[in-house]
Amino acid sequence: MSESGGILRRNVLFVHQAAEMYGSDKVLLYLVKGLLSRGRFWPIVVLPEHGPLFAALREAGVEVHVAAIAKVKRAVFTPLGLLGLLGQMLAAVRDYDRVVAGREVAVVHSNTLAVLGGAAWAWRRRVKHLWHVHEIILSPRLVSRAFPWLVRVGSDKVVSNSTLTERWLLSHQPRLKDRSVVIFNGLPSEQDATAEAAQQFRGRTGAKAGQLLVVLAGRLNHWKGQGLLIEAALRLKARGQLSALHIAIVGDTAPGQEALRTVLLDQVATAGLADAVTFVPFVDDIRPVWGAADIAVVPSIEPEPFGMVAIEAMAGKAPVIAAAHGGLLDIVEHEVNGLLVTPRDADALADALHRLAHDAALRERLAAEGKRSQLQRFSAESQVDSFERVYDDLRKAGRSKYSDGK
Repeated sequence: MSESGGILRRNVLFVHQAAEMYGSDKVLLYLVKGLLSRGRFWPIVVLPEHGPLFAALREAGVEVHVAAIAKVKRAVFTPLGLLGLLGQMLAAVRDYDRVVAGREVAVVHSNTLAVLGGAAWAWRRRVKHLWHVHEIILSPRLVSRAFPWLVRVGSDKVVSNSTLTERWLLSHQPRLKDRSVVIFNGLPSEQDATAEAAQQFRGRTGAKAGQLLVVLAGRLNHWKGQGLLIEAALRLKARGQLSALHIAIVGDTAPGQEALRTVLLDQVATAGLADAVTFVPFVDDIRPVWGAADIAVVPSIEPEPFGMVAIEAMAGKAPVIAAAHGGLLDIVEHEVNGLLVTPRDADALADALHRLAHDAALRERLAAEGKRSQLQRFSAESQVDSFERVYDDLRKAGRSKYSDGK
């Protein structure tokens, strides 16, 4: 436990896979800031590198360290890869001993499936381990089965970010049922972007006066649906229905995947959409993006484990069009707080865009209901409440037992 001003706070060691500021990174930031503000638990965060998340945590007064995390990649599922991973796990145990420096840790919280360092240290030091799962892995088959097994043998508690994520885990490891709970991601209460900041972002997109700005924000990734949105824009152009819209695709590729940006740019050029589609690099503050957006799209072609960008758009009062699968079904209720479209269907996406573009009353109603849903169901306060209860339950449950393989 840590002591501050005479108050004893129980330490929670967080291990996370990256130092960027995308979905799971923001979830971690909001959670530990909420815990820190309440004072019952003291977050100690381990990241593999410096980056925007490290800086944001440090600025918020969160204790954060750079150390080994034993990150799991598909390449490790070979004899040589597994040997290297074992070495990384041993390094993580040594690093966390240094980070913890003899302090008592109540719970180790591994944020995403991709990190094994937290599980290794928790097993070695007999500390309760919580695995916070943000992923659904469908292929290759070996990997899709290996991760749920790791969660079963390596956790005292597993928290899924959506009902679909939990369903995927339990389909492979039904014995996790008694240790499993769903906690939705949440957003902190923040002031909306200023009109000036929103207008400045709109200026970056090249949208013309009178056009509605359509925004897809997030990592440039083949399954996030940027290519599908471009196809939908081409359908609208062929129908003579695109002139009312301008599309902004916001975000960057992961390191080593820069070729995807070139592929998307070529797709836009080939379709003759260079005047209608703008690519904007990653932005630190997403609020001006949603302040400028007239329509938000989340057209993922594979099931989203959750869909953080959808609740961010709702918080920014942008009406949402989302693919009707995955964790997005926990967030968007068709015709109530957004529109759902058939996944991987460019024509359905084009139809929804055209409908919203020509129905201002519907845009206004969906935006208002989306904001209400975000505040009621996807707030940082409710997420922190839920995790504090889980941590308390783990502390009261006795010794860590996940290594028994049950």
